Amino acid sequence: MAMTNTKAAALAVGFIFLNLTCVLGGLQYGFYDGKCETSDVEAIVRNTVFSEFLVDQTIAPALIRMHFHDCFVNGCDASILLDGHNAEKTAPPNLSVRGFDVIDAAKAAVEGVCPGVVSCADIIAIATRDVVALSGGGRYTVQTGRRDGLVSLAENTIVLPAPNASVSSAIHTFASKGLTATDMVYLSGNCFTEFLSHVL
Repeated sequence: MAMTNTKAAALAVGFIFLNLTCVLGGLQYGFYDGKCETSDVEAIVRNTVFSEFLVDQTIAPALIRMHFHDCFVNGCDASILLDGHNAEKTAPPNLSVRGFDVIDAAKAAVEGVCPGVVSCADIIAIATRDVVALSGGGRYTVQTGRRDGLVSLAENTIVLPAPNASVSSAIHTFASKGLTATDMVYLSGNCFTEFLSHVL
């Protein structure tokens, strides 16, 4: 049975984030296995995301957009979560990003059983994978072992593609991150979906 366009798009968005992950050190599958005793970190995140998804399905494009806005700036380092008067979170492109409460809830649940071990960057990546699956996209595996960034500056968001950018400019911006024009269409379409779900 062929995948619907929505499922294909959701799965494609997930794979795009694999290209955006730029961190030092090796990522691996099951990075947290055995680091939190018998707790399954990914299951804890999945349960938190699932609970939110049951209440508000628009959290799916919201988390995908958050992950995109985080990864596009300094790599997938959760710097978008850091607070401050001049942080990424306060920059104009991120003022409409939402889903921070879901990531905070997942982090609190993980910290309850495994304090100080799991990075917020990995929680965002795992949560995004889970909402892609919940939205009907395929379930893909996520390598973990990211480290959280300690620097978050609003000025760094200048690299995010502007919503009014020309097609050629947007293609160039995405290409600078190793992404194709097709990747751009999938991610831009998701951001538009998130915008509509937020304002309508």
